[in-house]
Amino acid sequence: MTRFFIPTILGLLLASTALPALAQNFQNLPLRNPRQPPEGYISVQSGISISYSVPDGDNEEQQEKALKSFYKIAASSCATLLDTIADACEISAMSSNTSVNNLDSRGPRLSVNGQVTMSVKLKPATASAK
Repeated sequence: MTRFFIPTILGLLLASTALPALAQNFQNLPLRNPRQPPEGYISVQSGISISYSVPDGDNEEQQEKALKSFYKIAASSCATLLDTIADACEISAMSSNTSVNNLDSRGPRLSVNGQVTMSVKLKPATASAK
C-alpha cells in the first residue's frame, strides 16, 4: 500500500507547487515581441530592390552609393505613408543585403535588397461617397 501512497503524495506536492505559476495573470506581462507595434498602430512592411551595373574595380564605392540610395528610399517610406494613409509613422526595423552577380554578358551587377518595417497609426476612415 505504501508503494502507491508515496508516489501519489509526491505527485500531489509537485502539482501544488505549480499552482502559483498557473494562477498568474498573463495580460499584465510585457509583450513577448519587442517589435510588436503599440496599441492603435499597425505594422507595415515594404520591400526594396535596387540594381546597378558595376564598372570593373569600383565595387566598394558603388556598394556605398547603392546602400545610401537604399537608406534614402527607406527613410522616405514614412513620408509617403504620412502623405497618404498615416497620421503617425516610425521605422521599427530594417534589413538589407548586397550582392554582386555576373549572370550575363553585360558585366557585373550590384543588387541591394531589403525590408523596412514601420509602425503606423492610420488616419481615420473617411465617409464613403454615396
